[in-house]
Amino acid sequence: MLQRDYFIRLIEEFNAAISRFLTKKDDELKRDKDLKDLYRQYVGEYDDLRNLSVDELLTYAKEQWKEEERIDKINMVAELLYAEGSYKGQPLRQILLEKAYALFDYVEANGSTFSISRHQKMEAMRQELGNKLSQID
Repeated sequence: MLQRDYFIRLIEEFNAAISRFLTKKDDELKRDKDLKDLYRQYVGEYDDLRNLSVDELLTYAKEQWKEEERIDKINMVAELLYAEGSYKGQPLRQILLEKAYALFDYVEANGSTFSISRHQKMEAMRQELGNKLSQID
């Protein structure tokens, strides 16, 4: 019970941190550094997770994260990819958003928590990426 309460507080802290990150208007190098810190603090090493394919990331999640935390951590990675995609240029932006969408979709299909915010982000990505997402679905 205590461990679950701790993890819930961690999720709330993560949501506040990602919200602050998205509202900052720092230069790209500072944002990259801050993003890497968020990865390290909440889900793992940036270089390890960010560069995995969706399938590799899901395999990593099964091997590295506890079952009761797995969906939430996958959602955190999706949020981080979405955040990075929000300020990167093409073609990297498209790659990051497609990966974020696929992970959000996985969380939708396998998680038990409904999120209006997640639905809004997925809709925004569908609008921006259009046809490219039909290949993911």
